[in-house]
Amino acid sequence: MIILIVSDTHGNYGNMKKVLENEPSFDYFFLLGDILYGPDIEGYDPDRLAELLNKYSNKIFYVRGNCDTSRMELLDFYMEKDYMFLPIDNINFFLTHGHLYHEHHMPNLGLEYDVYMQGHTHIPVMKERGGKIYLNPGSITLPKGFSKKSYIIYQDGIFYLKDLEKNTILKEIHI
Repeated sequence: MIILIVSDTHGNYGNMKKVLENEPSFDYFFLLGDILYGPDIEGYDPDRLAELLNKYSNKIFYVRGNCDTSRMELLDFYMEKDYMFLPIDNINFFLTHGHLYHEHHMPNLGLEYDVYMQGHTHIPVMKERGGKIYLNPGSITLPKGFSKKSYIIYQDGIFYLKDLEKNTILKEIHI
């Protein structure tokens, strides 16, 4: 099983196109919010981005970000979910954007998760604490904290943080 994990695209068609060129084959696509709205910088084209993402709508699991307010009707998969719990391949995933919920403020679900994922900060994170994996893919458009444009790929029990521009692995963590 291969999962593509992206957050904080902020309307950048060019960068998402590059992610999909780097990772042409995957089973699931987790989008952790802030998809279409963003600054008018090189590659910004929310209409083309929506068209591109809609091609993968049957593979996408999406959670709403704090900037996901305008133009969302362009997306076939848009839903007003602030978090999502997904049991896939004997792994319990918790997805959120990070503006409402984060690792220190979780909704009371009564469910156990193995992997926690959020975006929002634009800073990539890969860590293990208390038997759980905490991930943030960073941003493919507006990285912060001296990070690179990045995303995460999961395959065969390993999460890989990847550099968008160089298509190289920056870090990995095993589940």
